[in-house]
Amino acid sequence: MSGMEEIISRILGFMPQRSVFWTAVLTSTIIIVTQYVHGLLNKLVILPWMKPENQKKRQQLLQKDEQEQ
Repeated sequence: MSGMEEIISRILGFMPQRSVFWTAVLTSTIIIVTQYVHGLLNKLVILPWMKPENQKKRQQLLQKDEQEQ
């Protein structure tokens, strides 16, 4: 075996079996897609009072109401 083939053989010796590698890639892809879809659905179904701009407006109204009392 030549020097280059031996180096490649040593490097590939650390790699997992092909089925394990593809299972890890598929699992990672599923996790990433699921997180993206979850975030997207949360943005779509958020209630009006939970939105940040409405929270700020609510705080302003509460402070105004406290100052008037």
